[in-house]
Amino acid sequence: MASINIANIRRVDLNLLLVFQCLMNERSVTKAANALFLTQGAVSASLRKLRVVFNDELFTRGSHGMTPTHRALEIAPQISEALKSISALVTSDQEFDPRRSSRVFRIALSDDLENMLAKRMIRMADEQGWTIGFSFYQTNSYLWPQSMQEHGADLAICSSPKFLSTMHKSQVLFPASYICIYDKESIQFSTPISKQEYLHAHHGRVSFDGLRGFVDELFDAERLQRKVKASFTHFSGAINAIIGSPLVLTMPDYAARSFAECNSRLAVSPVPLRVPSFVVSMIWDINKEHDEQSRWLRHFVLELTEPVSA
Repeated sequence: MASINIANIRRVDLNLLLVFQCLMNERSVTKAANALFLTQGAVSASLRKLRVVFNDELFTRGSHGMTPTHRALEIAPQISEALKSISALVTSDQEFDPRRSSRVFRIALSDDLENMLAKRMIRMADEQGWTIGFSFYQTNSYLWPQSMQEHGADLAICSSPKFLSTMHKSQVLFPASYICIYDKESIQFSTPISKQEYLHAHHGRVSFDGLRGFVDELFDAERLQRKVKASFTHFSGAINAIIGSPLVLTMPDYAARSFAECNSRLAVSPVPLRVPSFVVSMIWDINKEHDEQSRWLRHFVLELTEPVSA
């Protein structure tokens, strides 16, 4: 990389380069003055200074306006690139264009959300011709602070945590509850599943530790022992396991519907017991509250989840 010659740069006023660019584009002192909101005299004075800096006429008057010299044509691409770089630098905190950015957003998701949201994000980016990327990390409502710190995540999305530190902010995305999902080619249920069918079915359990979940408490209230044939810590693993097996899973409604859309063998049904509801939220570091790229990401996620909240 070339070193920066501070002595040379001090000789050049940035506004002179803007005048050069406008003269190159317009080939007219009058039009350049209008574009820069300057007088023709001011543009002519700047051109004189440019000639001294570059030791060349740069532009000569002709029948078709101002004609650039060989030297002007030679330096024009470099000046244009320099101005573009400066423009991008000073506007980086003011606007964000996903069509011109190679930014990779880091997002921590619970795996019940990953199947639904990651797919939507990737599809939308492709449809819009965006050049951004996404990197997804596993988390949950207990581990999100650790996930954000370890991976430098821009955003965490999970069921709303019970506690939020003063270093983070959150926004509710949508309400949710639970439904059943099963392989309709491996097990026959009524439509919807009856209470007796549900209570006496073989279940797959999904919980943080793989040992006990809230559905077990529903069975306790009915004074019944839940017939758990397999336990999982991730919904994606549980879904793969129930295909071809007579197990029923109870999972967040948005996740179950998303999985069912991907496989015609899977069917969903309301849980024939009273189940709790919850809300899904996005969480971010308070230091990124006013960062334009982070604000764009939050707005994007909010738009993507509007159909879920409707």
